[in-house]
Amino acid sequence: MQMMELADNTLEQLNKKTDHAEIYIEQAETLDVNIQNDEINYAEEQKILGIGIRVIKDQKQGYAYTTQIKNVENTINQAIKNAKLNTKDENNCLPEKTTEYPIIKNQNDQKTRETDLEEIIDLTKILIDTTKEQKCNPTAGGFASLNSHKLILNTNNISIEEKQTRCSASIEVNTPDNETISNAYHYDTQIALKNINPFKIAENTCKLALDSRSPKKIETQDLPVILDYEASASLLGTFMAALTSENKQRQRSIFKDKENQQVTTEEFTLYDDGTMPNALKTSVSDDEGIPSQKTVLIKDGVLKNFIYDTYHAKKENKISTANAVRNSYTSTPSLGFTNLQLNFKETTPINSISEGLIVNNVIGAHTANPITGDFSVEVSNAFKIENGERTYPIKKAMISGNIFDIMKTTTKATKTTRQLSSYITPKILIKKIRVIG
Repeated sequence: MQMMELADNTLEQLNKKTDHAEIYIEQAETLDVNIQNDEINYAEEQKILGIGIRVIKDQKQGYAYTTQIKNVENTINQAIKNAKLNTKDENNCLPEKTTEYPIIKNQNDQKTRETDLEEIIDLTKILIDTTKEQKCNPTAGGFASLNSHKLILNTNNISIEEKQTRCSASIEVNTPDNETISNAYHYDTQIALKNINPFKIAENTCKLALDSRSPKKIETQDLPVILDYEASASLLGTFMAALTSENKQRQRSIFKDKENQQVTTEEFTLYDDGTMPNALKTSVSDDEGIPSQKTVLIKDGVLKNFIYDTYHAKKENKISTANAVRNSYTSTPSLGFTNLQLNFKETTPINSISEGLIVNNVIGAHTANPITGDFSVEVSNAFKIENGERTYPIKKAMISGNIFDIMKTTTKATKTTRQLSSYITPKILIKKIRVIG
Protein backbone atom coordinates (compact mmCIF):
# COMPACT_ATOMS: atom_id res chain seq x y z
CA MET A 1 0.00 0.00 0.00
CA GLN A 2 1.34 3.45 -0.96
CA MET A 3 1.85 6.05 1.78
CA MET A 4 -0.88 8.39 0.55
CA GLU A 5 -3.37 5.55 0.20
CA LEU A 6 -2.53 4.40 3.73
CA ALA A 7 -2.98 7.94 5.05
CA ASP A 8 -6.29 8.50 3.27
CA ASN A 9 -7.73 5.19 4.49
CA THR A 10 -6.60 5.87 8.06
CA LEU A 11 -7.97 9.42 8.04
CA GLU A 12 -11.32 8.18 6.78
CA GLN A 13 -11.58 5.87 9.79
CA LEU A 14 -10.50 8.60 12.19
CA ASN A 15 -13.09 11.07 10.90
CA LYS A 16 -15.82 8.72 12.10
CA LYS A 17 -14.41 8.27 15.60
CA THR A 18 -12.78 11.53 16.71
CA ASP A 19 -13.26 15.29 16.75
CA HIS A 20 -9.85 15.97 15.24
CA ALA A 21 -7.04 13.70 14.11
CA GLU A 22 -3.54 13.84 12.63
CA ILE A 23 -1.53 11.20 10.80
CA TYR A 24 2.27 11.28 10.61
CA ILE A 25 3.78 8.64 8.34
CA GLU A 26 7.53 8.21 8.03
CA GLN A 27 9.43 5.94 5.69
CA ALA A 28 13.14 5.87 6.49
CA GLU A 29 16.11 4.03 5.02
CA THR A 30 19.30 4.21 7.07
CA LEU A 31 22.84 3.04 6.42
CA ASP A 32 24.95 2.98 9.57
CA VAL A 33 28.60 2.00 9.99
CA ASN A 34 30.18 2.14 13.45
CA ILE A 35 33.84 2.33 14.48
CA GLN A 36 35.10 0.78 17.69
CA ASN A 37 38.80 1.21 18.39
CA ASP A 38 40.61 0.85 15.07
CA GLU A 39 38.13 -1.26 13.13
CA ILE A 40 34.56 -1.36 11.92
CA ASN A 41 32.36 -2.74 14.68
CA TYR A 42 29.18 -3.17 12.66
CA ALA A 43 27.50 -2.10 9.42
CA GLU A 44 23.77 -2.27 8.96
CA GLU A 45 21.02 -1.24 6.59
CA GLN A 46 17.56 -0.64 7.98
CA LYS A 47 14.20 0.22 6.43
CA ILE A 48 11.27 1.39 8.54
CA LEU A 49 7.72 2.43 7.72
CA GLY A 50 5.92 3.80 10.76
CA ILE A 51 2.73 5.69 11.44
CA GLY A 52 1.88 7.94 14.38
CA ILE A 53 -1.74 8.87 15.10
CA ARG A 54 -2.76 11.84 17.22
CA VAL A 55 -6.41 12.28 18.13
CA ILE A 56 -8.41 14.91 19.98
CA LYS A 57 -11.79 13.93 21.39
CA ASP A 58 -13.70 16.03 23.92
CA GLN A 59 -10.59 18.25 24.19
CA LYS A 60 -8.53 15.27 25.35
CA GLN A 61 -5.46 14.26 23.33
CA GLY A 62 -4.19 10.75 22.70
CA TYR A 63 -1.32 9.31 20.69
CA ALA A 64 -0.27 5.88 19.45
CA TYR A 65 2.10 4.57 16.80
CA THR A 66 2.98 1.34 15.02
CA THR A 67 5.04 -0.27 12.29
CA GLN A 68 2.37 -2.94 11.86
CA ILE A 69 0.64 -1.17 9.02
CA LYS A 70 -1.89 -3.96 8.41
CA ASN A 71 -3.14 -3.51 11.97
CA VAL A 72 -3.48 0.27 11.88
CA GLU A 73 -7.06 0.03 13.16
CA ASN A 74 -5.67 -1.23 16.48
CA THR A 75 -3.44 1.84 16.65
CA ILE A 76 -6.42 4.11 16.00
CA ASN A 77 -8.32 2.49 18.86
CA GLN A 78 -5.28 2.73 21.13
CA ALA A 79 -4.88 6.46 20.43
CA ILE A 80 -8.57 7.02 21.26
CA LYS A 81 -8.20 4.95 24.43
CA ASN A 82 -5.15 6.99 25.46
CA ALA A 83 -7.10 10.20 24.90
CA LYS A 84 -9.85 9.08 27.27
CA LEU A 85 -7.22 8.58 29.99
CA ASN A 86 -5.81 12.10 29.61
CA THR A 87 -6.95 15.38 31.14
CA LYS A 88 -9.18 17.75 29.22
CA ASP A 89 -7.25 20.74 27.89
CA GLU A 90 -8.96 23.55 25.97
CA ASN A 91 -5.66 24.33 24.20
CA ASN A 92 -5.48 20.95 22.47
CA CYS A 93 -5.89 21.67 18.77
CA LEU A 94 -4.58 20.93 15.29
CA PRO A 95 -3.51 23.53 12.72
CA GLU A 96 -5.76 24.65 9.90
CA LYS A 97 -4.96 24.30 6.22
CA THR A 98 -3.04 27.10 4.54
CA THR A 99 -2.34 27.56 0.85
CA GLU A 100 0.99 29.38 1.26
CA TYR A 101 3.89 26.98 1.66
CA PRO A 102 7.49 27.93 0.87
CA ILE A 103 9.27 26.46 -2.13
CA ILE A 104 12.12 24.37 -0.71
CA LYS A 105 14.96 23.07 -2.88
CA ASN A 106 18.08 20.93 -2.40
CA GLN A 107 16.90 18.97 0.64
CA ASN A 108 16.76 15.65 -1.21
CA ASP A 109 19.99 14.56 -2.92
CA GLN A 110 19.34 11.82 -5.42
CA LYS A 111 22.91 10.49 -5.46
CA THR A 112 22.79 10.14 -1.69
CA ARG A 113 19.55 8.16 -2.01
CA GLU A 114 21.31 5.79 -4.40
CA THR A 115 24.27 5.21 -2.07
CA ASP A 116 24.69 1.62 -0.87
CA LEU A 117 26.17 0.19 2.33
CA GLU A 118 29.45 -0.76 0.64
CA GLU A 119 30.14 2.87 -0.21
CA ILE A 120 29.49 3.93 3.39
CA ILE A 121 31.85 1.17 4.58
CA ASP A 122 34.57 2.41 2.20
CA LEU A 123 34.20 5.98 3.48
CA THR A 124 34.44 4.72 7.06
CA LYS A 125 37.66 2.87 6.21
CA ILE A 126 39.08 6.18 4.95
CA LEU A 127 38.39 7.70 8.37
CA ILE A 128 40.23 4.84 10.08
CA ASP A 129 43.16 4.65 7.65
CA THR A 130 43.72 8.41 7.53
CA THR A 131 43.71 8.57 11.32
CA LYS A 132 46.39 5.88 11.51
CA GLU A 133 48.48 7.65 8.85
CA GLN A 134 48.41 10.76 11.04
CA LYS A 135 49.92 8.72 13.94
CA CYS A 136 46.69 8.71 15.95
CA ASN A 137 44.45 5.92 17.18
CA PRO A 138 40.76 5.91 16.19
CA THR A 139 38.61 4.97 19.18
CA ALA A 140 35.04 5.65 18.03
CA GLY A 141 33.02 7.18 15.22
CA GLY A 142 31.44 6.15 11.97
CA PHE A 143 29.31 7.11 8.98
CA ALA A 144 25.54 7.27 8.62
CA SER A 145 23.13 8.07 5.82
CA LEU A 146 19.38 8.71 6.09
CA ASN A 147 16.77 8.83 3.34
CA SER A 148 13.44 10.00 4.73
CA HIS A 149 9.98 10.38 3.23
CA LYS A 150 7.33 11.88 5.49
CA LEU A 151 3.66 12.57 5.13
CA ILE A 152 1.44 14.69 7.41
CA LEU A 153 -2.36 14.73 7.10
CA ASN A 154 -5.02 16.01 9.46
CA THR A 155 -8.77 16.44 9.58
CA ASN A 156 -8.38 20.19 8.98
CA ASN A 157 -7.30 19.43 5.39
CA ILE A 158 -3.55 19.76 5.90
CA SER A 159 -1.60 17.48 3.55
CA ILE A 160 2.21 17.71 3.43
CA GLU A 161 4.62 15.32 1.74
CA GLU A 162 8.41 15.74 1.72
CA LYS A 163 11.60 13.79 0.99
CA GLN A 164 14.96 14.57 2.57
CA THR A 165 18.49 13.16 2.80
CA ARG A 166 21.00 13.61 5.64
CA CYS A 167 24.51 12.21 6.12
CA SER A 168 26.95 12.40 9.00
CA ALA A 169 30.48 11.32 9.86
CA SER A 170 32.41 11.44 13.11
CA ILE A 171 35.74 10.33 14.52
CA GLU A 172 37.22 10.29 18.01
CA VAL A 173 40.97 9.81 18.28
CA ASN A 174 43.73 9.67 20.84
CA THR A 175 47.50 9.78 20.77
CA PRO A 176 50.15 9.08 23.45
CA ASP A 177 51.11 12.09 25.54
CA ASN A 178 53.94 11.18 27.93
CA GLU A 179 52.24 9.03 30.58
CA THR A 180 48.71 10.02 29.50
CA ILE A 181 46.84 10.39 26.22
CA SER A 182 45.59 13.34 24.21
CA ASN A 183 42.07 13.16 22.74
CA ALA A 184 40.07 14.97 20.09
CA TYR A 185 36.67 14.57 18.43
CA HIS A 186 35.04 15.98 15.31
CA TYR A 187 31.89 15.41 13.29
CA ASP A 188 30.13 16.75 10.23
CA THR A 189 26.54 16.57 8.97
CA GLN A 190 25.44 17.42 5.44
CA ILE A 191 22.42 17.10 3.16
CA ALA A 192 24.46 15.33 0.47
CA LEU A 193 27.08 12.64 1.01
CA LYS A 194 29.40 14.25 -1.53
CA ASN A 195 29.85 17.23 0.80
CA ILE A 196 31.43 15.15 3.58
CA ASN A 197 35.21 14.81 3.32
CA PRO A 198 36.48 11.90 5.46
CA PHE A 199 40.14 12.79 4.78
CA LYS A 200 39.68 16.33 6.09
CA ILE A 201 37.66 15.19 9.11
CA ALA A 202 40.32 12.67 10.14
CA GLU A 203 43.25 15.01 9.44
CA ASN A 204 41.76 17.94 11.37
CA THR A 205 40.83 15.74 14.33
CA CYS A 206 44.29 14.24 14.51
CA LYS A 207 45.95 17.64 14.26
CA LEU A 208 43.88 18.84 17.20
CA ALA A 209 44.85 15.79 19.28
CA LEU A 210 48.54 16.12 18.37
CA ASP A 211 48.58 19.88 19.05
CA SER A 212 46.97 19.26 22.46
CA ARG A 213 49.92 17.24 23.77
CA SER A 214 52.15 18.49 26.60
CA PRO A 215 49.63 20.96 28.02
CA LYS A 216 50.59 23.61 30.55
CA LYS A 217 48.75 24.86 33.60
CA ILE A 218 47.04 28.23 33.54
CA GLU A 219 46.50 30.55 36.49
CA THR A 220 43.00 31.45 37.59
CA GLN A 221 42.18 34.83 36.06
CA ASP A 222 39.69 36.78 33.92
CA LEU A 223 40.49 36.51 30.22
CA PRO A 224 38.98 36.94 26.76
CA VAL A 225 37.90 33.52 25.48
CA ILE A 226 37.17 32.47 21.92
CA LEU A 227 34.67 29.63 21.68
CA ASP A 228 35.14 27.45 18.61
CA TYR A 229 32.01 26.29 16.77
CA GLU A 230 31.39 23.22 18.96
CA ALA A 231 31.93 25.12 22.20
CA SER A 232 29.66 27.96 21.04
CA ALA A 233 26.80 25.61 20.17
CA SER A 234 27.13 23.78 23.50
CA LEU A 235 27.04 26.87 25.72
CA LEU A 236 24.30 28.60 23.76
CA GLY A 237 21.77 25.87 24.55
CA THR A 238 20.83 27.51 27.86
CA PHE A 239 20.39 30.90 26.20
CA MET A 240 18.17 29.50 23.43
CA ALA A 241 15.98 27.59 25.89
CA ALA A 242 14.85 30.94 27.30
CA LEU A 243 13.36 31.76 23.89
CA THR A 244 10.74 29.00 23.86
CA SER A 245 7.13 29.85 24.63
CA GLU A 246 6.88 26.73 26.79
CA ASN A 247 9.55 27.99 29.19
CA LYS A 248 8.01 31.45 29.09
CA GLN A 249 4.58 30.08 30.03
CA ARG A 250 6.06 27.92 32.78
CA GLN A 251 7.85 30.96 34.24
CA ARG A 252 11.18 29.25 33.52
CA SER A 253 12.56 31.87 31.14
CA ILE A 254 14.53 34.92 32.20
CA PHE A 255 12.98 36.64 29.17
CA LYS A 256 9.36 35.92 30.14
CA ASP A 257 8.44 39.61 30.57
CA LYS A 258 11.12 41.28 28.42
CA GLU A 259 9.61 41.49 24.94
CA ASN A 260 10.72 44.68 23.15
CA GLN A 261 13.46 45.19 25.73
CA GLN A 262 17.24 45.09 25.29
CA VAL A 263 18.47 41.61 26.29
CA THR A 264 21.82 41.31 24.46
CA THR A 265 24.42 43.54 22.89
CA GLU A 266 23.02 45.82 20.17
CA GLU A 267 25.43 44.11 17.80
CA PHE A 268 23.48 40.83 17.93
CA THR A 269 20.52 39.61 15.82
CA LEU A 270 19.04 36.11 15.96
CA TYR A 271 16.70 34.42 13.48
CA ASP A 272 14.99 31.05 13.46
CA ASP A 273 14.60 30.23 9.77
CA GLY A 274 13.07 26.99 8.55
CA THR A 275 13.27 28.17 4.93
CA MET A 276 17.02 28.84 4.72
CA PRO A 277 18.56 27.39 1.52
CA ASN A 278 20.87 24.38 1.98
CA ALA A 279 20.52 24.35 5.77
CA LEU A 280 20.09 21.17 7.80
CA LYS A 281 16.78 22.02 9.47
CA THR A 282 15.04 23.45 6.41
CA SER A 283 11.68 21.97 5.49
CA VAL A 284 8.46 22.89 3.70
CA SER A 285 6.63 22.76 7.04
CA ASP A 286 7.11 21.98 10.68
CA ASP A 287 6.12 18.56 12.00
CA GLU A 288 2.43 19.38 12.40
CA GLY A 289 2.02 20.96 8.95
CA ILE A 290 2.51 24.70 9.61
CA PRO A 291 4.39 26.36 6.70
CA SER A 292 8.04 26.98 7.57
CA GLN A 293 9.01 30.61 8.09
CA LYS A 294 11.71 33.00 9.19
CA THR A 295 11.13 34.38 12.70
CA VAL A 296 13.05 37.29 14.19
CA LEU A 297 13.79 36.36 17.81
CA ILE A 298 16.24 39.13 18.69
CA LYS A 299 16.86 42.23 16.56
CA ASP A 300 19.79 44.53 17.35
CA GLY A 301 19.74 43.17 20.90
CA VAL A 302 15.99 43.66 21.43
CA LEU A 303 13.80 40.64 22.20
CA LYS A 304 11.14 40.37 19.50
CA ASN A 305 9.60 36.92 19.76
CA PHE A 306 9.55 33.42 21.20
CA ILE A 307 9.09 30.22 19.22
CA TYR A 308 5.60 28.64 19.20
CA ASP A 309 3.85 25.51 18.07
CA THR A 310 0.06 25.34 17.71
CA TYR A 311 -0.59 24.30 21.32
CA HIS A 312 1.53 26.97 23.01
CA ALA A 313 0.38 29.63 20.54
CA LYS A 314 -3.26 29.00 21.45
CA LYS A 315 -2.43 29.55 25.12
CA GLU A 316 -1.53 33.16 24.32
CA ASN A 317 -3.94 33.66 21.43
CA LYS A 318 -0.96 33.91 19.07
CA ILE A 319 0.04 32.27 15.79
CA SER A 320 2.45 29.36 15.57
CA THR A 321 5.97 30.21 14.36
CA ALA A 322 6.23 26.73 12.78
CA ASN A 323 8.42 25.26 15.50
CA ALA A 324 6.76 21.91 16.15
CA VAL A 325 9.37 19.16 15.81
CA ARG A 326 9.51 15.44 16.52
CA ASN A 327 12.21 12.81 16.56
CA SER A 328 10.17 10.37 14.50
CA TYR A 329 6.72 8.83 14.08
CA THR A 330 7.08 7.47 17.64
CA SER A 331 6.53 10.85 19.31
CA THR A 332 4.08 13.73 19.38
CA PRO A 333 5.32 17.17 18.26
CA SER A 334 7.18 19.32 20.75
CA LEU A 335 8.78 22.76 20.60
CA GLY A 336 12.13 22.99 18.86
CA PHE A 337 14.26 25.30 16.74
CA THR A 338 14.91 25.04 13.02
CA ASN A 339 17.97 26.89 11.67
CA LEU A 340 19.20 29.39 14.27
CA GLN A 341 21.21 32.06 12.49
CA LEU A 342 23.47 34.07 14.82
CA ASN A 343 24.48 37.42 13.37
CA PHE A 344 27.06 39.70 15.02
CA LYS A 345 27.92 43.05 13.45
CA GLU A 346 31.28 43.34 15.19
CA THR A 347 34.23 41.02 14.51
CA THR A 348 37.13 40.68 16.95
CA PRO A 349 39.70 38.37 15.32
CA ILE A 350 42.27 36.40 17.27
CA ASN A 351 45.13 38.64 16.08
CA SER A 352 43.65 41.54 18.08
CA ILE A 353 43.83 39.63 21.38
CA SER A 354 47.04 40.11 23.37
CA GLU A 355 46.23 37.42 25.94
CA GLY A 356 43.36 34.98 26.09
CA LEU A 357 42.13 31.45 25.48
CA ILE A 358 40.64 29.56 22.55
CA VAL A 359 38.38 26.63 23.47
CA ASN A 360 37.39 23.95 20.97
CA ASN A 361 34.80 22.27 23.16
CA VAL A 362 33.32 22.26 26.64
CA ILE A 363 32.22 19.46 28.95
CA GLY A 364 29.20 19.84 31.21
CA ALA A 365 27.17 22.51 29.42
CA HIS A 366 24.00 20.59 30.32
CA THR A 367 24.61 21.40 34.01
CA ALA A 368 24.03 25.14 33.46
CA ASN A 369 21.16 26.65 35.43
CA PRO A 370 18.36 26.99 32.83
CA ILE A 371 16.70 29.90 34.62
CA THR A 372 19.61 32.04 35.86
CA GLY A 373 22.07 31.09 33.10
CA ASP A 374 24.95 30.42 35.50
CA PHE A 375 27.41 27.79 34.29
CA SER A 376 30.78 26.25 35.12
CA VAL A 377 32.19 23.93 32.48
CA GLU A 378 35.42 22.10 31.77
CA VAL A 379 37.26 23.17 28.64
CA SER A 380 38.49 20.62 26.11
CA ASN A 381 41.32 21.08 23.59
CA ALA A 382 41.97 24.61 24.79
CA PHE A 383 44.97 26.77 23.82
CA LYS A 384 46.54 29.95 25.16
CA ILE A 385 46.41 33.07 23.00
CA GLU A 386 49.47 35.30 23.23
CA ASN A 387 50.13 38.37 21.12
CA GLY A 388 47.34 37.50 18.70
CA GLU A 389 48.39 33.90 18.08
CA ARG A 390 47.31 30.49 19.31
CA THR A 391 50.22 29.03 21.28
CA TYR A 392 50.53 26.14 23.75
CA PRO A 393 47.73 23.79 24.91
CA ILE A 394 46.14 24.23 28.33
CA LYS A 395 45.96 21.54 31.00
CA LYS A 396 42.61 20.89 32.67
CA ALA A 397 40.80 24.17 33.26
CA MET A 398 37.26 25.51 33.60
CA ILE A 399 35.38 28.61 32.54
CA SER A 400 32.63 30.02 34.73
CA GLY A 401 30.09 32.74 34.08
CA ASN A 402 26.52 33.62 33.14
CA ILE A 403 25.35 33.10 29.55
CA PHE A 404 22.83 35.96 29.66
CA ASP A 405 25.47 38.42 30.89
CA ILE A 406 27.96 37.16 28.33
CA MET A 407 25.58 37.83 25.45
CA LYS A 408 25.47 41.51 26.40
CA THR A 409 29.09 42.02 25.29
CA THR A 410 29.88 39.10 22.98
CA THR A 411 31.15 39.54 19.41
CA LYS A 412 32.15 37.11 16.68
CA ALA A 413 35.74 36.06 16.21
CA THR A 414 35.34 34.85 12.61
CA LYS A 415 33.25 35.80 9.60
CA THR A 416 32.86 32.15 8.59
CA THR A 417 30.07 30.12 10.17
CA ARG A 418 29.31 26.44 10.62
CA GLN A 419 26.02 24.64 11.23
CA LEU A 420 25.90 22.26 14.19
CA SER A 421 22.40 20.86 14.65
CA SER A 422 20.19 23.99 14.66
CA TYR A 423 23.01 26.46 15.29
CA ILE A 424 24.56 28.41 12.42
CA THR A 425 27.26 30.18 14.35
CA PRO A 426 30.65 31.83 13.93
CA LYS A 427 33.39 31.35 16.48
CA ILE A 428 32.35 33.60 19.36
CA LEU A 429 34.47 35.91 21.51
CA ILE A 430 33.58 36.31 25.17
CA LYS A 431 35.33 39.56 26.04
CA LYS A 432 35.99 38.59 29.65
CA ILE A 433 35.20 35.44 31.62
CA ARG A 434 36.60 33.64 34.66
CA VAL A 435 39.17 31.00 33.71
CA ILE A 436 39.86 28.59 36.56
CA GLY A 437 43.23 26.82 36.36
